[in-house]
Amino acid sequence: MYIIIKFVYKYKYMIFFVLFSRWNKKVDCNKLKTSMIFGRKKVCYFVVLVTMGLFYIIQNSPGKSAQRLEDAVKTMDLYEERLNMNLNDTMTTGLEVARERERLLMAIEERIIGFLYRIPDYSYIGSLETYLKYRPNLLAQFPAAVPLGKGDYSISSNYGTRIHPISEKEKKHYGIDLAAPSGTKVHATASGTIKELGYSPKGYGIYIVMRHRFGFETIYGHLEKVLVHKGETIAQHQIIGTLGNTGNSTGYHLHYEILKNKEKIDPRPSFDLKKKIYARLFKGNPEMEEEN
Repeated sequence: MYIIIKFVYKYKYMIFFVLFSRWNKKVDCNKLKTSMIFGRKKVCYFVVLVTMGLFYIIQNSPGKSAQRLEDAVKTMDLYEERLNMNLNDTMTTGLEVARERERLLMAIEERIIGFLYRIPDYSYIGSLETYLKYRPNLLAQFPAAVPLGKGDYSISSNYGTRIHPISEKEKKHYGIDLAAPSGTKVHATASGTIKELGYSPKGYGIYIVMRHRFGFETIYGHLEKVLVHKGETIAQHQIIGTLGNTGNSTGYHLHYEILKNKEKIDPRPSFDLKKKIYARLFKGNPEMEEEN
């Protein structure tokens, strides 16, 4: 199947013109009478639209998407390796090393937006670890922090299958529950826009949905208060509400979810991601560590 898709994609334009040419000869599009139900022009438009639709389906098929992701990961892994080699280069002069590093960083920047939109979860972020040390500000644009302050919480329920505390039935838990005192401040884990504010008595209770870059969204549930409004632009770490016990809840906690390309994923790998990258950055730059 993959070979067929690869062939169709590689020779898509040739196939289109061959098929269209054969159809034209068979039907004799030039002799079609306008008195037909669709008419000559409409029939031709219809064929073009069908061809474009088939091309779109092939381009966005699961196999094709998986192949594009695999190719993107291989490319980013290669640049990651070259950046590490650049850092450890002791044979080349400092100016040449710096120039090569900038070329590598620019090459990654040309591809990184598409890469970040394409990846399905945090397991692929490792391909960017060295790059993020040089462009750490990118970590503010997608969830890379804990939504509660340091030491203010404990994890009461992880992402995955569990026994629901109210129904006492086995059920998939699509987020992480962070237990903390009532009124604990809730922070945005990335910059973005408030997409939705609401109240669900049998679900999230008072909740906030935020939209971020690269196909990420975050949900903050069981809140006590909301301190933002719909459509508001929010900075990473900005306080957006306070923790509560609203909705389908058995105690004070924050229910936190991350969606990537509309699919719910495990938020745990995002916790302290920014902090870890900055820690490595400061470790390699003592002067920056002293300033901070």
